[in-house]
Order: sequence, then structure tokens, then C-alpha cells
Amino acid sequence: MEQVRAAVIGFGGMGRQYAEMIRDGRIGGMVLAGVCCRNGQGQELLKKEYPGVLVYRDVDEMVSRQAEYDAAVIVTPHASHVEIGLRMVEAGKHILVDKPAGVCAGEVRRLVDEAKKAGVSFGMIFNTRMNPVFRKAKELVEEGVLGKVGRAVWICNTWFRTPAYHHSAPWRSSWKKECGGLLINQSQHYLDIWQWILGMPDQVFATMDYGKYNEIEVDDNVDIQFFYEKGLHGTFVSSTGENPGVNRLEIWGTKGRLTVEDTSRVILDENEMPTDEFARVNQEVYGVLKHHAREIPVEEGSNGYQMVLENFSKHLREGTPLLADGWEGLKAIMMTNGAYLSSWQERKVSLPADEEMFLAELKKRQGM
Repeated sequence: MEQVRAAVIGFGGMGRQYAEMIRDGRIGGMVLAGVCCRNGQGQELLKKEYPGVLVYRDVDEMVSRQAEYDAAVIVTPHASHVEIGLRMVEAGKHILVDKPAGVCAGEVRRLVDEAKKAGVSFGMIFNTRMNPVFRKAKELVEEGVLGKVGRAVWICNTWFRTPAYHHSAPWRSSWKKECGGLLINQSQHYLDIWQWILGMPDQVFATMDYGKYNEIEVDDNVDIQFFYEKGLHGTFVSSTGENPGVNRLEIWGTKGRLTVEDTSRVILDENEMPTDEFARVNQEVYGVLKHHAREIPVEEGSNGYQMVLENFSKHLREGTPLLADGWEGLKAIMMTNGAYLSSWQERKVSLPADEEMFLAELKKRQGM
């Protein structure tokens, strides 16, 4: 296709940003055909500020008028992502889904499979992958700069939230409507980055606090251990109740340590020789392996959301590979489901986790 006619589903904070980008011509090869907004006030605003853009009252109306657009950008509360995605896929529309892909891995897998059967594209809005520091970190790890990777630790507790946030929308911070808290919401981007750089873990053990910092029923503090058959051991720590926060990813290998600090700097500490080689040749009781640190230059960052939308447009028009497809979204949900199940059952869980068991445990918390 020469031009992608996109319809945005959901006109909240992020949906409005995406709609503005497309409307203002900032996404090459893409035009804003319509916006789906159930809110009457939002509909009136759209009619006033988005002349020529179609306004849909709900997804049913969108399906009944499917000839008017080619692709849907889904930016609704995430418990509805799979349901809406399936409606669009059944209508033969390409989909670009905001994080997370869904709630249960089994449901997301169905969406991935149905999109493939229908011959439509399924992309994820994982804009954090566009951050130059994470792209550089992935490049260095894949080049073998660290040697054999054995440990990774990520502390990312920059998500401080107060009751004002938790009360900002009726679907937030509950098992029934949001289906989780910190892990299913804020942590999705970094769980994606984790597996994007280090690969999918084989097992997970998680401890979580529920309503530790605010009067909510869902998780607001998480400590996760990831285990790999190849020997890598990872620790992921996050919270929405600690301030000041820090965002620091450290990866150790036989050749040194890689640090991504505050999503803006990449620092490489290089050993003078690999640790396993030094262990063979060193004859001193307290032998010290020297290392040297240097900051790795990275390119200047651009708007990650815009880059994802432009990639989706190019993918549909020119066949450019997606930056993150539905399968990548499924991986993050598999990690999330496994971590929740581990916390609830207080045991180490193999990935992928038992999907029926996860769903049964979630329904208990939803009172179903």
C-alpha cells in the first residue's frame, strides 16, 4: 500500500499523543483516518480539533465501517487489548498494540496465531527499544564484548506513585480491571528489554508486596530472580513506592561489566584478561585482576514512539521488519505470568508457566 490509513482506538493520554503525531504528519506514509473514543467529551473535542478525521463511538461501529481504515493502533486499558485485537484481526486489519500485549499468555498467543492466520501484521509499541543506550548494550553483548555472561542486576524504582495516580482512572490498580499493578504496567518495557538483550529466562522466582505503599490490592514492589540453563542468573528489582529512584542495569561477563545508568550512559569496565583465563594463570593468593572503565559513546536519541509508528508504517508499505512484533509482546507476558504465579505460590516456576494455573490464580484474586 502507498499510504497507511490508521485508526487509533482509545483517546486517553497515550492515544491522544499517537493521534496527534499521525494527524500532524509526523509519521511518514501514515494518515489518521479515525479515532475510536467512547467518551462524549472526547468525541466533541475530536470533531473540533481533528477536522476530517472520522470518530467512532465504539469498536462495534469501527467493525461495521471497516473499509475506512487499514490498521488499528490499540491504546485502551490493557485488559481489553486481546479482545479488541481479535476483533480487528478478524476484520482483516493490521494492529499495533501498546504495552502490555494482554494479561494472560494463552490469550496473547491466540492473538499472535490469529494474526498470522489472517495474514495481517501485529506490532508492539515497545518504544524503549529505541533508546540508544539499550540498543548499544544489546550490540555489545551480542558482539561478545563481555565474554560469557553470568550475572545481570537491574534496579529500576523510578516509578514513584501516590494515591492521585492510583485513583486517576477507575481501571487502575485492581485485580479485576487492571489485572495487576507494577509488573503488568510499568515494568513491561524493562522486562521486554531484559529478554531482548539477555534472552528468555528458563525459570523465575519472585517475591512481591501488594499494597505496601498505597491502599491498593495489587503489586507495588517486586524482587525477581531469573534463571537460565546456560548459567546466567538475573535479579530484577522495582517499586512504585521508593524515592529517589535509580535506574541501573549491570551485566557481568568473563571479560568485564557493562552498566547502563539512568537510561542515558553506557559504561564498560574491561578486564585485562578474562576471569577464567586469569584463574588458570594467577599464582598469587590474593591475585587482583585489573580492569579499566570507559564510557561508550551513543548516538543522540529520538522520539521512541514516533520511531515505532514510522517503523509500523514502513513495514506495511515496504516490508521493513517490525521492531517488535506480537511474539515479543507475548514473551514479556510470559515472564510476567511466571513471576506472578511464583509469588502467589511461593515457588520457583519454569517458563512458560502453566497458563491454566495462572488464570485460575488470577480469577481467585478477582473474586471470580
